[in-house]
Amino acid sequence: MIESFLFLFTGLVGLVTIAIMFTSYRSNPFYNLFLFLIIIIISIRFLIHGTFELGLQNYFSPDQSIYSIFYLTVVPFFYLYYKNLVFEKSSYDIRDLKHLIFIGFLYFININPFIKESYISQFYNVINFVLVSVFILFYLILIFKLLRKNIWLKKDILINNKQLVLVKNWTVFLFIQNLLAVITLLVSIFTEVYSKSSLSGKSMAVLLLIYWLFIYFKILTAPEILYGLPILNKKILKFDLHIEEYEQTHLLENDNWVLEISSQKNEQDLKLQEKIIYNIVSYIQEIDKLSLEECIFRDPKASPSHIASKLGVPTSHIVYLFKYHSNISFSEYRMHSRITDSIDLIEHGYLKTNTLESLAYKTGFASYNPFFSAFKKVTGYCPQDYLKTIKL
Repeated sequence: MIESFLFLFTGLVGLVTIAIMFTSYRSNPFYNLFLFLIIIIISIRFLIHGTFELGLQNYFSPDQSIYSIFYLTVVPFFYLYYKNLVFEKSSYDIRDLKHLIFIGFLYFININPFIKESYISQFYNVINFVLVSVFILFYLILIFKLLRKNIWLKKDILINNKQLVLVKNWTVFLFIQNLLAVITLLVSIFTEVYSKSSLSGKSMAVLLLIYWLFIYFKILTAPEILYGLPILNKKILKFDLHIEEYEQTHLLENDNWVLEISSQKNEQDLKLQEKIIYNIVSYIQEIDKLSLEECIFRDPKASPSHIASKLGVPTSHIVYLFKYHSNISFSEYRMHSRITDSIDLIEHGYLKTNTLESLAYKTGFASYNPFFSAFKKVTGYCPQDYLKTIKL
């Protein structure tokens, strides 16, 4: 009886969570959709269990219906939720439907009359256990690799530190809940197979309910974790202005960049501004890092699209940045960066064993002549005269 009440209570908490998520869904529909669907599916299942066992309804049976197989959709939905939490996309991908193929296959073999009448039917429970186990573990490994590579171990995401900590903590928390739930469910199903009872995954249901209550309460007490990376950045900066002010003051020391813009923008640029305005500071910091630390402009083909590819953002974001937030054009920024790089190499003794022409090629220039012109334009000296000044 207590377990039945716990099913009902958890389902009702799930309904409250759904209501909270629905209000957040309007401001950021894409990132919330998969988690929203997961909570709906799980909450409905808990409500069916609770109401059926308490005698509040007898129309939906939680254990005997073949349709319970479709509850497995939460497994690929979790993967898609994590995937779309990490990667910013503007539309859904119809190819994601491929993740439901196996569930359809599992449903087919369980309703196929030819299989039921064959000798294989005596191994139904074992076959279902093996297939479900492989299916769940496959997605658990996919999720682990995705989060480990793109969030847990990644240090160059274009977001501030506070946001990164929030996202890491949330994904670690949710993945641990996923892992515990998988272990509990598989042990539960194995126990049912061993005892030759019907498969329901309920033999350790209390633990599963506790795991889901933790998830529900986490969402209810910290709704900001519902947002994807770009939206969460906007939310944090809105209420953490002292960090933004510090970063702005720091950036103002660099004459190349400006944060306040007064230029007229067309409609397309206005829409783009809404998407990236809260990432401007991070974009600038990452571009300077690519220039000064990684020397990206040593590549003769370095372009806005090359920068965008390195940062994992659309090229239009980089073009917009140099159009409205830079005092110089991209080509001028690239030229200044290459000359800065060449001066650093000179000061570290590069010319002791190499020529000026080699230095030109090293820093990304096509030949010595454009290097000579750029060096004189930036420093006021031709390369030979500059070498004389540093030897004085």
